[in-house]
Amino acid sequence: MNYPNLDLIIKNSLIIDGTGQQGYPADIGITGDKIVLIQKDINCPARTVLDASGLVAAPGFIDIHSHSDCCSFLPGQKMTSKLYQGVTLEIIGNCGISCLPINEQCRQIVTKFFTANLELPSNGLLLEDNTVLDYANHVKRCSAATNIGVLLGHGSLRICIMGFAMRPPSSWELQAMSDLLDHELSSGALGLSLGLIYPPSSYGSREELIALAKVLKKHEAILSVHLRNESNCIFEAVNEMLEIARASQVHLQISHLKLIGPAQWGKARQLLDLIKSAQDEGLNITCDQYPYTATSTNMAALVPGWAQNGGLDAMCRLLAHPEGKLLNAIQTETERRGGASCVLVVSTRGLYPQFEGVTLDKIAQKLQLPPSQVVCRLLRETNGGVPCCYFSLSEEDMLTIMKEPYICIGSDGYAFPFEKGFLHTNPHPRSFGTFPRFLQIVRERQLMSLEAALAKITSLPAKILGLQNRGTLTLGSKADITILDPARIEDRSTYTDSQKKPAGISYVIINGQLALAKGEQVGCNLGQVIFKGGLTHH
Repeated sequence: MNYPNLDLIIKNSLIIDGTGQQGYPADIGITGDKIVLIQKDINCPARTVLDASGLVAAPGFIDIHSHSDCCSFLPGQKMTSKLYQGVTLEIIGNCGISCLPINEQCRQIVTKFFTANLELPSNGLLLEDNTVLDYANHVKRCSAATNIGVLLGHGSLRICIMGFAMRPPSSWELQAMSDLLDHELSSGALGLSLGLIYPPSSYGSREELIALAKVLKKHEAILSVHLRNESNCIFEAVNEMLEIARASQVHLQISHLKLIGPAQWGKARQLLDLIKSAQDEGLNITCDQYPYTATSTNMAALVPGWAQNGGLDAMCRLLAHPEGKLLNAIQTETERRGGASCVLVVSTRGLYPQFEGVTLDKIAQKLQLPPSQVVCRLLRETNGGVPCCYFSLSEEDMLTIMKEPYICIGSDGYAFPFEKGFLHTNPHPRSFGTFPRFLQIVRERQLMSLEAALAKITSLPAKILGLQNRGTLTLGSKADITILDPARIEDRSTYTDSQKKPAGISYVIINGQLALAKGEQVGCNLGQVIFKGGLTHH
């Protein structure tokens, strides 16, 4: 038999191809960035031969919900926490918060909006990429540890056209937003994300969101949404988005599906039934989740949207002299999330290191202030940026949601370095262990077959995103491959010591090149920006 010239052969693996079909033993031959052979006993010369005996070869994992927009731009750091989990593609720009689009008129305000919601040190960061193509060139110059796909954030899009105003757009502004969205989708963006608890995305009305969703439908791009409410009004929030999907026929992707607060626990089945009825009606609804019982977001999520009208500076001015209405609203939202004892302060940007890794109730005791006053003080003194973890989810609900075949896994985290000196804090462990943790839970709880679990982190997100040549191990597919030991795979990250490498990920191949070998990164970062259809930027 005449073999093609091979660059890499993976020998003796159990192939689980991402389709959900049963695994089978075979070798894989790669030339350039494509899979060109899948068969038993490939015996021919190749530049590199990997022996994967006892291991599973799967498509590279796709993190459909990431916030790593600017991680590869920070100098002197190896932002590899996703690579070590087996991730080969991250989708950035989620929750309505993205580093683009941008222009000279709004560069400062978008930068402030974006960096306030980061868990990264943001010293001196100034967003510079106006468009998706600018961003792709920036990634090419700086290099990323994984491939990256881009969603536009509705909050950033809104600021770009109409600033931080809490009002509906004028007809001209709505047309300008639609035109800008259309242009960036034509340039390769994968969709639009909404962050309906984060101003200014939260200021978007039904009419505005339907108009933008119709632009997405034209491009068969997704509308990803952080729901307007994930606690006491979650059913109303889901119904709001179902109405937008009905009116536009857009593919709706519900981000990090969960039920926040003890009052909502036990309602996961009811919530899934609501989504299933919409699917039965013919709507294209999919979701993602992360496999943890703690959420993570900025402390500003405790502050009502009306108090954030005008942006972070305006919010901080209000927080300097909070009135009863504002304090009551903060207290109510804190209680919805389980109370002050469930709010863990991750970072104060170095302002109060003694409060980092401490819960809000304990900080309130030390300062002899009510928790709502502490929220005002910390946000004001950090210019609106206090990352927190909220221990407000039920494990039973998490597992019920996890079993659904149309729900994929997304970290909602960042590509971080493992060196502790860079972050100075313990961010949510999802940035370091999401995908190993998911597979570990599946194994230990026997929730589903390994084939079904791997499909939820490979072919399912690829299908949602419209990436035809990624997400499965088939002839002609892009050679993004993760080789793992399913018996050993384990998340070692904890809330008090999160910067830990997981176990069980042996090799990662990105664009046909070896990126991780025997559990450690080899060579340079290999990531590129992936455009609609799965093509890479050149």
